[in-house]
Amino acid sequence: MPSEFKIGNFIIQTQNAYDVLKAAGVTSDSKLKKIDVNSDNKISEDELVDLDFDDDSADETEQTSSSGTVLDDSVMEQIKRYDEATYQLEAQLNQLYSLMATSEDYDEMQGYQSSIDSLQSQIDNNRQQVYNLLVQAEGGGSSGGVSGAGSIGGGSSEFGNAVASIAQSYVGKLSEADGSYLQVTGGRAEHWCADFVTYVVSKACEQTGKSLNGFGSPAVANLRAWGEANGCYGSIDGMSSSQKAQWIVNNVKPGDVMIMQNNSSHTGIVTKVYSDGSFDTVEGNTSDQCLNRHYSADEARLSGFVLIT
Repeated sequence: MPSEFKIGNFIIQTQNAYDVLKAAGVTSDSKLKKIDVNSDNKISEDELVDLDFDDDSADETEQTSSSGTVLDDSVMEQIKRYDEATYQLEAQLNQLYSLMATSEDYDEMQGYQSSIDSLQSQIDNNRQQVYNLLVQAEGGGSSGGVSGAGSIGGGSSEFGNAVASIAQSYVGKLSEADGSYLQVTGGRAEHWCADFVTYVVSKACEQTGKSLNGFGSPAVANLRAWGEANGCYGSIDGMSSSQKAQWIVNNVKPGDVMIMQNNSSHTGIVTKVYSDGSFDTVEGNTSDQCLNRHYSADEARLSGFVLIT
């Protein structure tokens, strides 16, 4: 999960702050400058506490999403409620991390970890609900986090939608804590992000009748190698930030496979691509669970995508 996002010339220091600003349509440097009370070109969540999203030059009651879709008052109110709940949960999460860092008792640490996992799940659910509201406002018609006809980057396909939809159906249902993740590994206890992608894509192939000629592996490197061998791996290594964003917008679609191989090896399935090149995923083996994640186009660990759709 990236720790920083960018809007214009400003660094947004947390995902939650980024999501709030994007949902409110705050995308110009002039508006961000008013928020930036520390004048350091960085926006923290503390600077959003008393934020009035209304434009000083207008007396509008409607807001817009990052794609220009009008968000009415009821949607904005729901988003704000989820955001407020997320702020509180993240404060509790930080306290637990502090307590865990100073604890020397194993059972106590396990208790903290259990609480941390529960809070993280609630936070992810809140973010998913905000995402669902935005998808519905944009006319995507999906409450499960899967981008439909309104997706960026050339639209979606039947197969891509199947991959993304199947992946989404496992969010919150696979975990190492109860051993449920073993269904995607064939019973093997191992790092399972690539197993999850393989399992989901296999299910989508069965559902749609599509064949990917040998796609699938427990190893992230092998998924990338398959993409390279079949001429459908897109590398963004060496690109500038703007080039990465534009490439993702133009090429990546729901159902494609994200590859991370810079310092750590990880993978997941893309469910939505935004106009700024940021994107949502469903991933296995993230916080030992299957969860939704959001990344900026400039995520440092991101290497590229296997474009299977």
